[in-house]
Amino acid sequence: MQQPHRHSRRDFLKTSATVTVGAPIGLATTRAAADESVPEEPAELASLRRQAQRRGRRIIFNNDGGDMRDPGATTVDGFLSVRNRQALDTQVDSLFYCTTTTLMGTYLSQVSEVPAEFGGPYVDNIAALKEVGQDCLSATVEFCHRNELEVFWSHRINDIHDSFIDYLRCRWKREHPEYLLGTPEEAAIAAVHVKKGDRSVLPIKRFWSALNFEHRPVLDYLCRIQEDVCRRYDIDGLEIDYFRSPMFFPTIMEGQPATPSQVEVLTNFHRRLRKVHLDEGTRRGRPILTAARIPGTIERCRFVGIDIHRWIQEGLVDVLTLTGGYLPFTEPVDEMIQLAHDACIPAYPTISASGMGDDYPRVEAWRGAAMNMWRAGADGINTFNIFPTEAEPRFWDLGSTETLAGLNKIFAIEPNPTYKKGDLMGDAMTWPYPLPLPIPGDGSVVETKLPIGDDLPAAGKSGTLKSAVLRIRLSAPEPQSAVEVRLNEDLLTPMEQDLSGDHGAQTGWMVFQPRAGQYRLGLNQLSFRPADSSSEGKSPGDVTHVEVAVVYH
Repeated sequence: MQQPHRHSRRDFLKTSATVTVGAPIGLATTRAAADESVPEEPAELASLRRQAQRRGRRIIFNNDGGDMRDPGATTVDGFLSVRNRQALDTQVDSLFYCTTTTLMGTYLSQVSEVPAEFGGPYVDNIAALKEVGQDCLSATVEFCHRNELEVFWSHRINDIHDSFIDYLRCRWKREHPEYLLGTPEEAAIAAVHVKKGDRSVLPIKRFWSALNFEHRPVLDYLCRIQEDVCRRYDIDGLEIDYFRSPMFFPTIMEGQPATPSQVEVLTNFHRRLRKVHLDEGTRRGRPILTAARIPGTIERCRFVGIDIHRWIQEGLVDVLTLTGGYLPFTEPVDEMIQLAHDACIPAYPTISASGMGDDYPRVEAWRGAAMNMWRAGADGINTFNIFPTEAEPRFWDLGSTETLAGLNKIFAIEPNPTYKKGDLMGDAMTWPYPLPLPIPGDGSVVETKLPIGDDLPAAGKSGTLKSAVLRIRLSAPEPQSAVEVRLNEDLLTPMEQDLSGDHGAQTGWMVFQPRAGQYRLGLNQLSFRPADSSSEGKSPGDVTHVEVAVVYH
């Protein structure tokens, strides 16, 4: 039966402007060709790989390579002092170094492009290190090995910073627009529609410069880039960062899951990369570990085309780094961690400074998010978008439950950035945000879950817990009596209402102090409903923030 036409998110372009888009050349081959088959690894190297795979990684420091634009990075010592040295004498065991975008890097690649032609802040520092026979990646590798740190090259396999930073858009992309998922013209039109409230075109606005993995030349180029790095740099492993950004096919841009043939394309591509790592590790006599940064749930992986079950079954990955870190408190990573552990693969959920945002930059919040991840079974914590220019407290105690025990924390439910900024990454990027949560005006109950990784009832019994204050923020400064709040089915009585807000604006913060025994280790159920049944259907607003500040003696 013929399927009904589904309106594309790009349909608006047909009447808004005349845009020429490169015609696709068809899906890359889906067969496991000879050059995509994974070879057997010599037994000695396989043993070394397993040992390296099981190495302790309390904290992974993902350095995004922005240190190369610092004014002090004109010498090797100056470059290392900008960020990398902050990992020393901390719980950081592994440094994953990114050389900025997918096809243009700040290291001296023999395959991809180096910033120069289109300007930007990296050019002079790259030249300065080159004069002394170094680049940022070689200097980082030597630094890590000298200080007994594991070092991975992190390759953002589909970075889209060049969609809004022009000097990062390489010549290859400019000469081959047919290999991209969109055009600047489409993005400009989409931006106008977004301002008018049409959020359906946000992916086109944000991700137009993403590579289209349906084109074989795209995959070939990416493989050559990784082969070059594996051959010329003494890295311990290579992280393929699929999360940056997981818009591999036009289907995903349209808000639809990857098709079975697209899933096969991505599996074959990852198999090719695995072969590169195995071949080059065998050539040098020391294995190169394969890490993959992927969405934090099996469902989200499948949506973007990652068949994580098959990757694991075929032995295509040694290490998993999970999520973008945009929902570090609440994203359900336990299923993915268990899947990895069943195959003896370590898994490291991500806390990103971007996910913590302006609401939770304090170290206490990072501790809370980390403790939730440890309780979910994490093997360590992957930190992202931290730019430490001095001693970094977040590197001191996130790396084990023992060092986190008894430290003050904040546990929270992440507020949706769209509530304040009107922009977001898109459904393919992350698990749906639980907030804001509208409270209906008809008297019915709505619920949400708050994970708490500390055993507050036990701390209350032992006398180590000083306080665990629950704060709930509404979208409007309604009277505190307007909403009935229950924690794990217990009705709460607010202590006070805090109407002081950002920039002097009134807010609806309600403050409670439940007994320690009213909390649970793990998921805590919060329910809300209007307290006044005679409100004639008027909603008391949305729940926009939920947080618990835990303070120990």
